[in-house]
Amino acid sequence: MNVLNNHHPTTRSDSVSYTPHRLQAKALEHDEHCVIYTRFSPRRNAAECESCQLQEQHCQEYARAHGWTVRASFDDEDASGKDEYRQKLWDAVDALRRGDVLLVAKRDRLARNVYLSEQINRAVTKRGGRIVAVSGDVEGDGPEIQMIRQVLAAIAEYERKLIASRTSHAMKAYMKQGRRMGGKVPVGWKVNPSDPGRMVEVPEEREAINVIGKLAIAGASIRAILKTLNLQYPRPSGEPWSYSTVQRLRKKVAPNL
Repeated sequence: MNVLNNHHPTTRSDSVSYTPHRLQAKALEHDEHCVIYTRFSPRRNAAECESCQLQEQHCQEYARAHGWTVRASFDDEDASGKDEYRQKLWDAVDALRRGDVLLVAKRDRLARNVYLSEQINRAVTKRGGRIVAVSGDVEGDGPEIQMIRQVLAAIAEYERKLIASRTSHAMKAYMKQGRRMGGKVPVGWKVNPSDPGRMVEVPEEREAINVIGKLAIAGASIRAILKTLNLQYPRPSGEPWSYSTVQRLRKKVAPNL
């Protein structure tokens, strides 16, 4: 004959008393966190790109829809997808804790370079996290999915190079027309006094650039070219030719030397 105790029977799960505070803490243990990263790279078609603010808005909405808590947000307002040394990017990776998600609007916001994309993936995995993109992502972590992501990264790298090539050709065409592209005026040109939006050639500097190419082909060192220019081809501005300027122009006019 079993003897019943006066107190209520308890099961194994009832043996621990949970206060409201402890229940909340236990729920948080299963609450997934994310770190948001956004990047914007100004270029000629910048109007077609989403700002960091708009990217973050999409990420915040995605996080809310999935019940994720945003741990932090990091923005690179002016950075190329090929640039490995982005402080905000690596700050975002460092902010990850085990089980966290690195959330981006699109995967190409992380990198437009296959090698860099893989480097970031490994860094995130090492911290126990994973990468999720709001749009254009593929689910899973198997070898087939990893291959697809590498293909997507290769396509993003190709697009970046295509944009850079088009921009370079456009800038060269504009310069031939004497149009100023903004920023520092290149060597061999000066701002047109009667039209600040256009440039005019500086004959003395254009001649000096040709001399740099001829001397480079002849095997002259940068210091020898620099000495020749300052003695025989002074700049109209009175500013002496610098080693870095000659070095840059030499690579431009004689890239294969």
